[in-house]
Amino acid sequence: MSDVFGIEFSPLTQSQLVSELAGGRIPEGAGPRTVVTANLDHVAHLSNNADFRTAYKRAWAVTADGMPVFVYAKLRGAAGPARVPGSDLVAALLPALSPAADRIFFVVSNWQTGRKLQAFLVSRGFRRSQVRFEVPSFGFEGDAAFSDQLADRIRRHGTTHLVFGLGAPKSEVWIDRHRDRLGNCYGLCVGAGLDFFAGTKRRAPRWMRKSGIEWLWRLSQEPKRLWYRYTVHAWLFLAAVKDDLIANKQ
Repeated sequence: MSDVFGIEFSPLTQSQLVSELAGGRIPEGAGPRTVVTANLDHVAHLSNNADFRTAYKRAWAVTADGMPVFVYAKLRGAAGPARVPGSDLVAALLPALSPAADRIFFVVSNWQTGRKLQAFLVSRGFRRSQVRFEVPSFGFEGDAAFSDQLADRIRRHGTTHLVFGLGAPKSEVWIDRHRDRLGNCYGLCVGAGLDFFAGTKRRAPRWMRKSGIEWLWRLSQEPKRLWYRYTVHAWLFLAAVKDDLIANKQ
């Protein structure tokens, strides 16, 4: 399978990924295996953020999340058999995790989401001590002392699954920068996927998600925060497509 935008997409379906993430065990000393979910916004950031590109290159699996990315990558013969949005992936993964084997650490945007995620897993048989969450302050990624402490807490927890519910590129870059301190865990960067799962944010109706226009719903719900992503970054995505087509002809 060829790459597109410099990305090599995972050939696994969502169910295959969930099976691996829930049942696979990472060899001692291997460090984190990260899963990143490429969408239009990610492609725009990849064009001008070297740290983000490094995080992508070292990711264990990259899925095609956004419909524009999936359609273009599919036309180029670089995408897997189906889209795997991060929100869908984490919604399928959390119920598949095992109290007998797993310890989860969430990094989320608000306390309500963290408490609801913890309560869900406790209802599935997890002890409360097996599920931790952190709500970092704005700009935490630039606070070296806090970041070191957070990385140490994640490792001491014996984390098997580290799930970031914050935005890109901060989540992916933070995990990559601290990968040597996190231990052997799967690291998932799923943006608002944790808020959707917890019910603290409303996700678009299923028909909009299947039609690839979930972005319209997101924009209507959070216009001040997301207008830049879905306007300026849309043009950057088109520029990336042009550059990729030119590079592919050479």
